[in-house]
Amino acid sequence: MLCLGLATTGLAKTYTAEELSGYSQADIEAMGNDNISLQIAYWEWRKAVADESIAGLEPQVLPLREQRDLLNSRIAQLQSEINSLQAQINQLRNAGVIHNIVEGECLWTIASYHYYYNDGSMWPTIYERNRDTISDPDLIFAGHTLWVPVPMLSSYTVVEGEYLGKIAGYGVVYGDRGMWPQLYEANRDIISDPNLIYPGQVLTISRTGTGGPR
Repeated sequence: MLCLGLATTGLAKTYTAEELSGYSQADIEAMGNDNISLQIAYWEWRKAVADESIAGLEPQVLPLREQRDLLNSRIAQLQSEINSLQAQINQLRNAGVIHNIVEGECLWTIASYHYYYNDGSMWPTIYERNRDTISDPDLIFAGHTLWVPVPMLSSYTVVEGEYLGKIAGYGVVYGDRGMWPQLYEANRDIISDPNLIYPGQVLTISRTGTGGPR
C-alpha cells in the first residue's frame, strides 16, 4: 500500500493511495493554501503513479523507438535514392547535342536524320527542348543552333555515302569534322585506309581527350 506524508514539527501525517485517489485534481487545486500536507502528498502520489506507468510502458516503447530509428534510416536512404534518380532524370531531360541549322532544314528534316531519330514525326521532341529559343516550330533559321535531346554515341554504324570527316561532324559523335583522326585512331583495327570505310561497319567512338562527353 502506498503511503505518502509530510513531517512537520516532529509529527507526520500519512495518506494512503486509496485516500488520495478520492480527490480530483480540481479538488486539490481549489484548496489554495489550505491543507498543504495533503496537497503535497497528492502530487507526490500522482508522480509516483506516473513513474510507475512509465516504467511499465518502457519495455513496450523501446522496440517502437528502435523501429522508429530503423524507419527514419530507411526514409533517409530512400530520399537519397530519390534525389539521385531525380538528378539522373534531370540530366537525361536536359541532355542533348547541338545541331547547327543549315539552309533548307526544318524540325521534321532534322528529326528524320538517321543519327538522331530516323523519324520526322519526332520533331515535337526537338521543339519542346528548344521552346525558349523557338517561338514558332515552322520557323527556324540557317546559322542558328538548337539542342537535339539525344545522347552522344559510343558506337556508330556507317551508312552509304559517309566518310570519317562527315561522321565526326555529327553532333552525336564529335560535332567537329576536324576530329576525324580520333575516329580513325579508335578504329585502326578495322580501317586500314581512312579514306575507305564501308556501309555496315561499326565504329567505336572514343571519348578520351578533347573528344570526351560534353
